[in-house]
Amino acid sequence: PGAGAAAYEALRQAMEHYEEAEKLRPAGNDDAILRWNTCVRIFQRNANDLRPLDEEPRLEPQLE
Repeated sequence: PGAGAAAYEALRQAMEHYEEAEKLRPAGNDDAILRWNTCVRIFQRNANDLRPLDEEPRLEPQLE
């Protein structure tokens, strides 16, 4: 538990850095855009597992 939230936060931070890098990039260098897009694809492929900590599924006790 919590690994999805940690990955979510790390990817969001990376995306923020790529957004800043895009503003500073030399003409023709699309690396920051491509890496930002990769983060989006990771989110899309793992939508059920990557969530902010406050959206982690809660484990409910099971009655037997």
